[in-house]
Amino acid sequence: MTALYVVAFLSSLGFSIVLPFMVPLVLRLGGNAFVVGAIGALFWSAQLVGSTWLGTLSDRIGRKRVLFRSQLGAMAAWLVFLCALDAPRIELLHVDRAGLGTFVITLPLVLIALARFTDGLFNGSISVASAYVADFSDGDKRKLYYGRLGAASSLGFVVGPMLAGFSARGGLDVGAVVVLAFVLAAIAALLIRFRLPALSPRPGAALEVARQGGVRAHKPLGGGCSEAVRQPRWRVRAILSIPEVRPLIGLYFLIYLAFSMFAASMPIHAVVDIQWSTAELGLFYTTLALALGGTELLVLPPLARRLSASMIAAGGSALLVVAYLLMGTSDTTALLAGGVLYGVGNGLMWPSYLTMLSHSGSREAQGAVQGVGSSTGSLASIIGTITGGVLFVRAGVVTFYISATMVAIATLIFVARAQARNHRYATSSS
Repeated sequence: MTALYVVAFLSSLGFSIVLPFMVPLVLRLGGNAFVVGAIGALFWSAQLVGSTWLGTLSDRIGRKRVLFRSQLGAMAAWLVFLCALDAPRIELLHVDRAGLGTFVITLPLVLIALARFTDGLFNGSISVASAYVADFSDGDKRKLYYGRLGAASSLGFVVGPMLAGFSARGGLDVGAVVVLAFVLAAIAALLIRFRLPALSPRPGAALEVARQGGVRAHKPLGGGCSEAVRQPRWRVRAILSIPEVRPLIGLYFLIYLAFSMFAASMPIHAVVDIQWSTAELGLFYTTLALALGGTELLVLPPLARRLSASMIAAGGSALLVVAYLLMGTSDTTALLAGGVLYGVGNGLMWPSYLTMLSHSGSREAQGAVQGVGSSTGSLASIIGTITGGVLFVRAGVVTFYISATMVAIATLIFVARAQARNHRYATSSS
């Protein structure tokens, strides 16, 4: 699993190290705030498609092969990005409208949009990584592995902006940073190819032998032999028809919608209302990410051995409610405390939720289940990013209270699931 953690770290590092350069780059190439948002929405739209596609594909041909090809796709995306930086600034379309503002669509902007779309499409492999964890582990260990995977990804998001800042102060341009992102993707691809163990797709029953056609996979048998088995082609409708999956996918949407509204509103609140500097905003996000990673590494493991996933998720989401409420203040200390509570709450809730989601589907459908969940999160991110910014302009900090209300509903659902689980356990014991 160490190789998977390193890949998660490198992937988030490569993604986050370029983000600080995106806004000034797009503006310099002729875009405006609308174009910046449109390119961001394009990334999430691609991930919306890619998560389900890659997750389902991994159920059929194996997690390792899909993860490896996803890193190759990421490398291709960074190459397109490099081409955009050297492309001539040919003006393709001039726009001047009241609702969109004034901007120019240039050839480099088109190539950057294509690069972000490609990266988003293959960034959907996060659902494959989650399915790999589900294949590799059971019971309490699954929560621990999800926590470590999240901690590795969170660490990448902490180190990325820090390296970007050092690069900018050291005189490195965005081209050098993109080359570094390409190198990180290449290292991740090599780790997957040579260090990540291959796990065969596992059927739900030994009788699923491929006698009537279908995709052929292999189930290991005793003595080193193998037997061809049939892997179903899961579709979104089939996944959503699973009774245990439907409510959890609804929770996925609710949690991500609350988060994306917060993510869209927090920078505006910090810079415009409180007049934070870039350094102060960076300190806030660094504090949040460190609390998140520390919780997943140090706090979650002992709790996972004693409490159910639904109980831990309920406690974590309750902390998130308090965190969102604190975001509506203008006091720096309260906001930093909210960032810490957010990191701790999300560090407890999200790995526990992923564990619940992994238990809701059968073994042979893990990739499809995680893919539908990740696609749902991408859809919520698109909606939340757009509505969060608009809502904050009109209603201000009420946006954070709406996010808190959504997570409070999720908390009640987690509590209800924990009580139902305890009731089933008590009934079976008696």
